[in-house]
Amino acid sequence: MLSVILDDTRDPARNLALDEALARAAAYRSAVGHGPRTLVRRSPSGRPVAGRFASARPRPAHSALGGAVAGLPVLRVWQCSPSVMVGRFQDVARAADLAACARDGVEVVRRATGGGAVCFGPGTLAFTLVQRPGRRVPLEELVFAAVEGLGVPRGPLRAGRAVQAARLLTRTACLVHVAVQVGPGGACPAGDAAGDAAGRPTLADFGPAMTMDAVRAAVLGAVVDAFGAARTRRPDALESSVRDHLHAVRYGDLAWHLTGAPGDGASMSGSRAAGEGEHSASAARTDG
Repeated sequence: MLSVILDDTRDPARNLALDEALARAAAYRSAVGHGPRTLVRRSPSGRPVAGRFASARPRPAHSALGGAVAGLPVLRVWQCSPSVMVGRFQDVARAADLAACARDGVEVVRRATGGGAVCFGPGTLAFTLVQRPGRRVPLEELVFAAVEGLGVPRGPLRAGRAVQAARLLTRTACLVHVAVQVGPGGACPAGDAAGDAAGRPTLADFGPAMTMDAVRAAVLGAVVDAFGAARTRRPDALESSVRDHLHAVRYGDLAWHLTGAPGDGASMSGSRAAGEGEHSASAARTDG
């Protein structure tokens, strides 16, 4: 079964904070039932912070954890205002033209996943999947299959960069980002703001059937088919709390986006960020 998160924010920083919060919440729920893990704990003030959390005994997967089911895969479909999202370990000055972004009103943000720069505009559609690392369904392959089903030839799709994927893998959760450049405006809105990303093709280049609604429906159908069933919900109390904390100490901090320096110990210890070159069939550039 699949849990589909409903959230309509288009703020790049809050989108990234929510995605990481979904992974952290999944790690928390796993540790509550299975003992100590590196995940999210609460400070004396009640705010969630990163660190070691030791569970004295298993606890229910419902109620106190906001109604979510421990171990249930989580999917989110989202869009962003014009922005360039650089990979976790990229040099932002190499990955994006900061002057061009400032000139064109394009935000530059840093995500927790690896890989290269991704440009977001009106024609960009993003998918996030959080699941257990041991039994992973490859989201990027589902996206490729769904888009191929709409009539895009396999060869040009895989050779181009209209689909980009990156992931963050920890002991208890796997977070995967897949960005799809669907139509005009999906390429970098700042022109040269992300180097080679500005010239990447969009799915609309393959025909008029490639609309945002068609791609969204095709990918959702493919993911739901892979998991058998789906239910929709809003972020629960734990996910919302961790999202707000991460936005306060990381994604709302300009220093994080420029340098990648973690704030308040907020990095996911024991994790590994990976991009397209390591674990994905897509072909995005990885810098830094």
